[in-house]
Amino acid sequence: MTLRAVHVPVAVLLASITAALHGCGTDSGQVALRLSTDAPTEAPTGSPTVAPSVAPIRAPSVAPTQAPESTDAPTEAPTGSPIAAPSVAPIRAPSVAPTQAPESAAELCTVGCSNCAAVQDNIRDEAITDDECAACVGTSQSWWPCYLDGVWSSDLCQCADGVPASTPATPTPITAGLSTPLPTLSPTTGGGVCTAVGPSCDFTPGEGISSWFTRDLFDEMFPNICSSSCRGCEMLQYECLIKATLLYPDFATSSSEGDNKRELAAWLGEMSQETTGGGCLLSQENEDGTCSCGPMWCDDSPGGGCAAWGLCFVEEAAGNTYCSASSEYPCTAGKEYTGRGPKQLSWNYNYGQFSEQFCGDKSVLLENPDWVASNPTLAWASSMWFWFTGGACLPGDSCKPSCHDVFLGKNEMCASDTSAGRQYGLGWATNVINGGLECGGAGLGKCDYRVHSRVRFYKHFCDILDVSPLADGWTEDDNLFCEDQSNYVSSPPLAC
Repeated sequence: MTLRAVHVPVAVLLASITAALHGCGTDSGQVALRLSTDAPTEAPTGSPTVAPSVAPIRAPSVAPTQAPESTDAPTEAPTGSPIAAPSVAPIRAPSVAPTQAPESAAELCTVGCSNCAAVQDNIRDEAITDDECAACVGTSQSWWPCYLDGVWSSDLCQCADGVPASTPATPTPITAGLSTPLPTLSPTTGGGVCTAVGPSCDFTPGEGISSWFTRDLFDEMFPNICSSSCRGCEMLQYECLIKATLLYPDFATSSSEGDNKRELAAWLGEMSQETTGGGCLLSQENEDGTCSCGPMWCDDSPGGGCAAWGLCFVEEAAGNTYCSASSEYPCTAGKEYTGRGPKQLSWNYNYGQFSEQFCGDKSVLLENPDWVASNPTLAWASSMWFWFTGGACLPGDSCKPSCHDVFLGKNEMCASDTSAGRQYGLGWATNVINGGLECGGAGLGKCDYRVHSRVRFYKHFCDILDVSPLADGWTEDDNLFCEDQSNYVSSPPLAC
């Protein structure tokens, strides 16, 4: 088959980079184009976002070869496609904790304890604080610092008083009066949802989408999440994904099994591109109009090739403040509002409005944006929030629709949408998320490497879920891609 590569003149490429770095319309961000398709062998020269002072992410023992970098719009999250080859075989953390206790069971914070303290001079020589250890009290938090090397551990955190712990209360969402109710949780209640590390992600088996989206399916979608080249293993867990979706009860719970599976595949497909360790950097358009990714180091990876490398990274490379002057959501001095979580939430107004609607206080995450990369519940909830809102909408602005509505066709098709060529489906969701850099002439054509990567993840997940990626009446060009849709820079959202 003859391939037609998408060639980009150097002048255009430089202009695109300059425009993205300094802002163009409503889209700005950092651009990093990496055209090598060989697996890198060196550690990144730029370190990940500065570790949070309260609860830093603990990465696998082998440093990833690249952290994600931002390429997208102020109201949208970074979508750079880092390339990271695995250096060891993936190691999956067990979904159910073992019942056996280590020899020092009396010191465990998870057994009959209400006050957990950090072990400062610990045998692992790791920095640890009491705040980080607090999450281990009487919970089943099966990740750092409570659960290490496959067992409950007292290496980093030990019970300080032995008083039996009380069972954390289950947070009760409060509707926020929107078309799709958003949960509003007090940062001082709800088991510490809006804190540095958050509560354990317990849920009743079979609750919500867990009745059909099982841990086995999650593992099949993300076989490399625990590769030493990735950083998603301890943060982007199945249990916390389910917990976050339960706070948004309209997600994938319609009467249509096909629509529910497609929405899950679309959400995870978009999030996988945001956090990919593979990517599709040399995307090509074939003579028949289809897209090919071009040769990539991950093509032969078990479990789906490059599409098996979603949810690899948790936060963007350091160095981007992403602070936009705002009296409504003012930046906190010294804080970076860089991409974090599966959606790579970025910019102060997104952190502020998510915090306002989810935590009940905008200052919580404006002052502690790093919690989105240290608290698994906040990480997943930030992604759900964006899916159901389309990002922050400032006073006086005309808001973009939600990804949930435009994917399922629940919003009214306005005259401005019709004239912009928008069609319900994955393409419109991509337009909401990052259209200012990828859709309607802003990207590199139909087979823009970011758009194509999103479509590939989506179709791969649909295959795993045994559902057609095309709903009745859909076509790939009209409903999965977005080249023929005007983006929101050139055609702003208007009320019907």
